[in-house]
Amino acid sequence: MSSQEDIVLLERLKAGQAEALSDLFVKYRKQLLTVAIGILEKDHEMEAQDLVQDIFVAFWEKQHFLKIGPPFNVKGYLIKIVYYKCLDFVEHQKVHRHRMQRIQENLPVIFSENYLENKELKLQIHAAIRQIPPGRAKVFELTYLEHKSRNEIANLLGTSPNTVKNQLVAAVREIRKILQNNLAH
Repeated sequence: MSSQEDIVLLERLKAGQAEALSDLFVKYRKQLLTVAIGILEKDHEMEAQDLVQDIFVAFWEKQHFLKIGPPFNVKGYLIKIVYYKCLDFVEHQKVHRHRMQRIQENLPVIFSENYLENKELKLQIHAAIRQIPPGRAKVFELTYLEHKSRNEIANLLGTSPNTVKNQLVAAVREIRKILQNNLAH
């Protein structure tokens, strides 16, 4: 059960007072972040922070506070949202890892040393890299040509490892499509 303070915050939210959301955020952010990090683990702390912030944004924009009635358990409601969002994130990570594994299993055929010695294929690969967006091209080159890890690339580019993975998946997909189109012509 929530405190009298939570009931007042809910009333303020229902009255359209956006600053009540700030007060709610300040009150529960650390607790929700602790829950999120506990589920996602320490290596996903940035994602946990983003997730908690996104929950508060959605709480306001989609007016989730209107769904909270007696006994007005605001904290319990927010923790439940964090729990389910974290489970969604974990499931998404599993699917993404599976896709990355399949992609990486197929790439050695294209990028093995024997094939890269073939000048024409090397030229086609570099031409394909130049055809994709620069950020994706950079992630692809750092991964497959310079053999850097996702964390190393994230640090170099000042982004999250998850963003690096997403960029890499998109780059591989685009390069594969370009190479397949070149082979068909």
